[in-house]
Amino acid sequence: MELNKNDTIDFEYKQLKQSDTIGKYYRKLNSPNYILYLNDITNKKLSPSQFIIEVGSKGKIIKSERYVNGFYLCCWNNKFDGFGKINDYFYIKSCGTGSAFCSTQLYFFKEVTPQENLNPIIKSVFNGMCETNGKKWLACTLESTFKTTENSIIFNYEYKSGISKNRKKYKKIEKFDVVYHLKNNVWVASDTTRISQIQY
Repeated sequence: MELNKNDTIDFEYKQLKQSDTIGKYYRKLNSPNYILYLNDITNKKLSPSQFIIEVGSKGKIIKSERYVNGFYLCCWNNKFDGFGKINDYFYIKSCGTGSAFCSTQLYFFKEVTPQENLNPIIKSVFNGMCETNGKKWLACTLESTFKTTENSIIFNYEYKSGISKNRKKYKKIEKFDVVYHLKNNVWVASDTTRISQIQY
């Protein structure tokens, strides 16, 4: 993508170099089009946000949406880690933030869709003040891996509670799976009994 001095975007042109990397892209399955992710570098003082854009093979923008995130990207390992692709699904990470708290939720989509029309799926949680032993706070963590089928996503969760400050000891570990089915463009969990008990 080439910078143009006449582009109507709200930042000084000199802030960017032609060699700067500000996004990544994947090709759509069975399509000549690409799904492009761009960091919103125009509003550095606001909460992080990203643009998801479908671009045709000749560079024409077909559709674009802006996604907002938490106060800071605590659940991203780098500027591009939060956007990915698994089979024919694209996903973007959204971070929940707070005092000694960080959560990761994933928005899955096959087509560029407004954020408010999607419901995210919880992937991970770190809660540093999950419970107390009467003397100090103990942490809880939720981690997961996932895989997709044509109309479902299977999450394998691992929940640890009563974690010590150095994270080497914990009171309890629990493993459980949740299958999310796509119904009327909404991800519905097959069983919410356990996942609904975890604060995120």
